[in-house]
Amino acid sequence: MFSPFMKKIKFILLLAFLGFNTSISWGQNLTQQLRGTIVDRQTKNVLADASVMIKDAKLIAISDSNGKFSFSKIPIAKYDLIITKVGYQNTLMNGIELNSGKEVVLEIELEEAVTILKEVTVSSNKNKEQFHNPFALVSTRQFGPQEAVRYAGGFQDPARMALAFAGVSNAGSDDNNEIVIRGNSPRGLLWRLEGIEIPNPNHFTDGQGSTSGIVSMINAYSLAKSDFMTSAFPANFGNGLSGVFDLNFRRGNNQKTEFNGQLSLIGLDFGMEGPIGKSGSSYRVAGRYSTLQLLLSTNIINLNTNNYNPDFRDLNFTVDLPTKKSGVFSIWGLMGNNETYQTTLTEKNIDKGSLNVFGINHKISFRKVFFKNILSFSYQSQENLKQNMTGGVAGLVTRQLIYKYPSLRFSSALTYKFNNRLTMESGIVLSDLSYNLKDNRLGSKNVLFNYLNDDGGTNFFQIYAQLLAKLSTKIKTTIGLHQYKFLLNDATAIEPRWALHMENKWGGIFSTGLGVHSRLEPVSVYLFKRYASNGSFTQPNKNINPGTAFHYVASYEQKINDKTKVKLEAYIQNLASVPIDTAYNGTYSILNTSGGIPTNILENKGLGENKGIELTIEKFYSKNFYYLITASLFDSKYQNKNKIWRNTIYNNSYAGNALIG
Repeated sequence: MFSPFMKKIKFILLLAFLGFNTSISWGQNLTQQLRGTIVDRQTKNVLADASVMIKDAKLIAISDSNGKFSFSKIPIAKYDLIITKVGYQNTLMNGIELNSGKEVVLEIELEEAVTILKEVTVSSNKNKEQFHNPFALVSTRQFGPQEAVRYAGGFQDPARMALAFAGVSNAGSDDNNEIVIRGNSPRGLLWRLEGIEIPNPNHFTDGQGSTSGIVSMINAYSLAKSDFMTSAFPANFGNGLSGVFDLNFRRGNNQKTEFNGQLSLIGLDFGMEGPIGKSGSSYRVAGRYSTLQLLLSTNIINLNTNNYNPDFRDLNFTVDLPTKKSGVFSIWGLMGNNETYQTTLTEKNIDKGSLNVFGINHKISFRKVFFKNILSFSYQSQENLKQNMTGGVAGLVTRQLIYKYPSLRFSSALTYKFNNRLTMESGIVLSDLSYNLKDNRLGSKNVLFNYLNDDGGTNFFQIYAQLLAKLSTKIKTTIGLHQYKFLLNDATAIEPRWALHMENKWGGIFSTGLGVHSRLEPVSVYLFKRYASNGSFTQPNKNINPGTAFHYVASYEQKINDKTKVKLEAYIQNLASVPIDTAYNGTYSILNTSGGIPTNILENKGLGENKGIELTIEKFYSKNFYYLITASLFDSKYQNKNKIWRNTIYNNSYAGNALIG
């Protein structure tokens, strides 16, 4: 659909981000403030009397009764922080970058120790191993704004940044941020924002079920600590088969107003943040407006794309409202829309897409309890109009589609910390999924056939529970269950999850995990009509169930020194009940598609298998130098009704990446 533009977008991105960036900031200083809050990792209770030391500068701050600490007038540079507190594990955070245009405000989570250490020593790097989600023990990677700066190929795009990680490869074109995780179809990826599922957050998406696009709506500089998971994710993650992006927005500066802007060939980025009153409340807003259409129309650049005119814009924001006794309320949102217009000698093609997501979060901590509620509303739409431009049929509509998905979601999670060894989390997710679907396609005798004409709604219910047990200072494990029910066709499943993390005295970490995972298709896939020769139709795929993936993974990570580690990870994923073509010699399997509505009649009798081994060698940022080198060997197969095993279209057999800076 977007092929002329996609052939050129990589060139534009390279110019925009590598050669023609101009940044604007106010309040330039040679020193900067570094401050933050220290909390318990499970309950989010603030921690007083924790020590924060800037390693090289030998400066120390102690957190106050509200868990807050501050360093003023620190010279611009990159620093390592050592955080210690009696009864908690020591933590070392590497490469915290101070620059003149922006204060650094951190939220640091400390893990309660099983036994109290008699003296404070810091001998290991904890910041990358301690994922944002405390129940994630395997196949997880934390990232945030620091990685956005360092990963040159990421273009400030979370999905493109993930290409630097082991087991992740491009689906075949650098012009799209579509990612293949361990041989799986990109459509199996789950996107979450602020703790709740969201639709595909990308511009210029490619069909129903797509999880990617050409340009992300979310600039990585707007993110706080976030997790990327590639296998056996914890029980609080449902409706994801291949992987999870668990994204969190950064909160605004609650003490100082700041502005920033960036101008490039791809568009204008701008941002503003600051305090609201003197109660600790804050706001943050960031937006982007594309200049591509202007550049194309004025011939500043000539892409030779047959009158192809793309345009996009997006905005995201957060408002944080802490209270004295009622917890913290947060309001957040993400908005984006895009249009493309293309005219050739034979056809006129108009595409429009948009996404609007708004949410309200409430979180409150007690002595042993952390309670979090989320209410969100999303509205995703896609429109396409194709018209014939030739001869006597000029203006004839050959295809007209309108997909609209208003959705209301509510999530409630309770974390209870029994003691320093045992923590439980349980929760529910209730989704009210509305839809307005129209898909008209030109048939014989220049008559439009209606393949979708549905306006209604359905519900999707999820419930989960999980335990985190610290068996000793070196061993911890999680076990959990996730269950869902989809009311459109009564699909239901119970999905067990388990993981184990073991450390040895030589700086090695062995981790293993298993889980059962699945992902629903878009409503349009279930309701799509198939016509018979007499004009009657059926909806043959309405009762198709999601395919099921059984994940098994094990890894060993060895610390070479405080800054360098080597990690080896192996996995097997067995997929069952995969939707495939009912024909005996049919080749269609949903494992080979990244987006779109299948027109085949499907049944849940397909199989799949992914297996591989991955190597990661990483040096964390220190002495103005870092590197990340990854290599993957993998095999991805599928089987249809004739029992023949074939390569999936994502079976590239190997992948590798090297980042040095």
